[in-house]
Amino acid sequence: MVENDETDLAMDDIGMLIQYFQFPVLRSEYQDLVRAAQQLDSLESLTDTGVERLVVDG
Repeated sequence: MVENDETDLAMDDIGMLIQYFQFPVLRSEYQDLVRAAQQLDSLESLTDTGVERLVVDG
């Protein structure tokens, strides 16, 4: 998706999968997702999914 210039959709999909399956996300993993989203100029797409509520320390 990123190669096809669909970065917003890619970040949306990642966030929606995490949220749908209620995957716990380690804080370090979430930070990696945020950095990737910032580099792709798609941070809003990630934060709009509410993934941050599933972040756990560990």
